[in-house]
Amino acid sequence: MTPSRIYYSADCDPEFILKKQITVVGYGSQGRAFALNLRDSGCNVQVALRENSASRQQVLSERLPLRSMAAVDKSDVVIFAIPDHEQPDFYRCYFSNEDRSNRMLVFLHGLNIHFGNIVPNPGYDVVLLAPHGPGKELRDKYVQGSGMSCFLAVAGDVSGRALRTGLSLAAAIGADKAGIYETTFEHETLGDLFGEQTLLVGGLAGLTMAVFQTMIENGIPQENAYLETVHQLRMLASMIEEHGPAGMIEHVSKTAAYGSLESMQTLFDRQLEDKLQEIFGGIKSGEFNKRLLADAAKGFPVLKQLLNAAREDQCQQTTAKFAGREKES
Repeated sequence: MTPSRIYYSADCDPEFILKKQITVVGYGSQGRAFALNLRDSGCNVQVALRENSASRQQVLSERLPLRSMAAVDKSDVVIFAIPDHEQPDFYRCYFSNEDRSNRMLVFLHGLNIHFGNIVPNPGYDVVLLAPHGPGKELRDKYVQGSGMSCFLAVAGDVSGRALRTGLSLAAAIGADKAGIYETTFEHETLGDLFGEQTLLVGGLAGLTMAVFQTMIENGIPQENAYLETVHQLRMLASMIEEHGPAGMIEHVSKTAAYGSLESMQTLFDRQLEDKLQEIFGGIKSGEFNKRLLADAAKGFPVLKQLLNAAREDQCQQTTAKFAGREKES
C-alpha cells in the first residue's frame, strides 16, 4: 500500500484564497475554530446561521460577519460545519444542479458524500478537510502557533484547482505546520466511523464501564474502582500517543506489563475480531448510515435511550461525584 502523501507549509499557497468569499455554515466546535482561524489568517470569511440559532450572539461578540443560510448563494467556498444529519436537507434547500457558478463545497467528515446522502452539483469542486481533533484544540493550537494536522481529500475538481484551494484552506486553519494528510472520502469515512465506534468513543467508554462494574461486583469500593480506571486514562492515553501501545506497556511496571500482555490474549480473541469485522462491515455496507439517518429523522429516540442508560451507569455516576469534588476543592 502506497503511503499517504503529507503536505506542509512549503506545499501551500496561503494567499490563493484571500480574495475568495468563504462561508462557514454553523458555529459549533469545528465551525467556530474554522471561522476564527480563517479570519485571523486574513481570509474573507463569514458565518451563516439559522435565524433561531443560539450561536448568533457569540458570532457577533467575536467580531465575525453574520449572515443567513442563504448567504451560501454568493459564496466561492462553503464549509459545512453543521451536524452530519442536518447537511442533506441544508444542501437540498440551498443548492441545485441548475446553479452554474463555480464554487467549492468543503466537508469536515466524508459521510454524506461517500454514502450518497448528498450528490453534489457536478459543476462544484468538492473537498474534505478533517482536523485530527476537536474544534477547541484546533483553535488553541492555531493561537499557540503549533497547528493541528488534518486529512485532505478531493472528490470533485471541475476547476482544476481543488487541491490547491484545499491546501490553502488547510494552511489557513494552521494544519500546514503539523501535516496535511492526503486521503479519500471513503478511507476517512470508514476509518473515522470505525475508529470512534470501536475504540476512541464506544470502545473506550464501554470497556471502562465494564471494567468498573466488574470491580464493583467483586467488592472493590467505587472510589477505588474510579481511581484505578477513569482517573488514569488521560495519563495512559498520553503515553500511547508518545510511545505507541507497546511502548506504553514498556513504561509501566513489570507487574503491570506481564499481567496486561497475558490478559490481552484472553480479552482480544477470535470472537472479538469477528465482532470488529461485523461492525466494520455494517459501516462499509451503509447500514449504519441508514440507521443514523432514520433515527435522526425521528428526533434521535434510539440515541436518547442509549445515552440515558449510559448516564445511569455506576461508573458515570461515580465519575460525576469525583468531578464535583474536584471543582469544590
